[in-house]
Amino acid sequence: MSTLTDPHSNSSDRSLPLGLLAALMLLLVVELGAIGITYNHLIPFSCKANWPQFACLSASLMLVSLYCVVGALVLIAMLRPALFKALLAEARLGGWPLATNVSGVGLAFAPLAFLVEGEARNMLLPSFAFWTVGMAFLLGGLALCLAPIPAWRSFLTKTGGVLIVALVAGIATPWIAIKFRVLWGGLDGIASITFSVVTWIIDTLGYEVQANAEEKWIGANDFFIAIGTPCSGVEGFALVTLFVTLYLWLFRADLRFPRAFLLYPLGLAASAIFNALRIALLLVIGLEGNPELAAGGFHSHAGWLMFTFVALGIITLAQTVPALKRATSHTASVPVRANPVPFWQDPVVACILPFAVFMFGALLASTFATSPGLVYPLRALAVAAVMMPFWGLYRALGWRINGPAVGVGAVIAIYWVLIPVAPAETAPYGTLSGGLLILWFIVRGIGTTFLVPVFEELFFRDYLEGLFRARLGSAIGAGLMSAALFALLHDRWAEAFIAGLMFSWLTARPGGRITDAILAHMVANGLIFAAALATGRLEII
Repeated sequence: MSTLTDPHSNSSDRSLPLGLLAALMLLLVVELGAIGITYNHLIPFSCKANWPQFACLSASLMLVSLYCVVGALVLIAMLRPALFKALLAEARLGGWPLATNVSGVGLAFAPLAFLVEGEARNMLLPSFAFWTVGMAFLLGGLALCLAPIPAWRSFLTKTGGVLIVALVAGIATPWIAIKFRVLWGGLDGIASITFSVVTWIIDTLGYEVQANAEEKWIGANDFFIAIGTPCSGVEGFALVTLFVTLYLWLFRADLRFPRAFLLYPLGLAASAIFNALRIALLLVIGLEGNPELAAGGFHSHAGWLMFTFVALGIITLAQTVPALKRATSHTASVPVRANPVPFWQDPVVACILPFAVFMFGALLASTFATSPGLVYPLRALAVAAVMMPFWGLYRALGWRINGPAVGVGAVIAIYWVLIPVAPAETAPYGTLSGGLLILWFIVRGIGTTFLVPVFEELFFRDYLEGLFRARLGSAIGAGLMSAALFALLHDRWAEAFIAGLMFSWLTARPGGRITDAILAHMVANGLIFAAALATGRLEII
């Protein structure tokens, strides 16, 4: 299951309808921008004063995630245009697809009817329901402008795994970036440079402002902004660096080295320039009498749009500048699937889909539930339902019980239990008691011990590590990459990183199998869960 196939379609030589794609992209940006600006600035409703902090963050990042998803899809189209030629053969602006899109916009605006300051505390779930359905209709209408349903069905059958990766990556990108904020300390010099550039731009535009270079604030009248480290562009630098690195690794066969390394300074320079322009424009908007717009929607979303444009610009350079491209006569670096594998029999989908469902469930639980741990059984049932159709693939993996796997699992469990962690402030099961509490523990134990090890190992050690190994040609590098990504999903990232390396060793050693890593993961999680039950320290799970 570790072999990844990237299908290419050569069924059509028709060029992509770039004009229509540009028009639909512009329409999407306008619609999402209008929704964001309206909710952030044009209604007398303060999210933080009425809803939990995480719900407000989720509402804001919902639009950002959509930008990232669209950017990922555009990126795939640029890198592998042959995949989209047959799909877009019938692209046109149809009446009912546009009506679907417009109805989605209407549904997204529906919560305006009941989001009243001080009276909307109980309207969180209805609001998110309207927004979710509205975004589905909004995007679905645009998708139907690109291709009819049968064409999409065929396309999804062929490339479901690729699109799942794009969807998960797009949704997760803003959340991962927030996690990286703890690494921003010690980069005050970048903030100083950004402050100087912004000051020069504002002076050049003729605005009279007050500025303090030491404390890095600038503004006039009642509107001032502080350019701290988070606003200096460090986040953009990290994302651009990660993006360029992955691109160079995954598509090195198409690039000319060492010239391709120029994408690093070009990408970082573009990110720095766009960030300074973004902050300067933010300041101009505030000075022109729109401080709420400047500090709210523009500040929240412009940075992500900037990163999307920079990423697409990097790819455009790499694909169009002859000096960066390797001269080659091949048209596809990966074999074409003559007979596409059905969705529910695709090993790649079997590795990715359960993990995606589990992570999406975590996002929903954190957004809509006051006690996210309380709804863990629902998430486990959803993942189990998705895994059931792949049972034949999982059963054929070659299961065995062996000493190294059991030993590795026991070692991980021991250090995971012994290393102290802060006790949980509230019980993960909320106010459950009696039989419901017993049922919660049973389902939590099954999910933690049996389900999680299967889909996490298949995703990280089989799919991702197999992909990195194929592109890097290095088992060590691939193991480090998969372990690092695995660690990002855990609060105890250091312990998770070590565990990820040990799971990778079990798989990569002579005679090792992915099921060895799964077994070790099961042993570790089972022992940790048992220790949590015995000691009452549920925070270690």
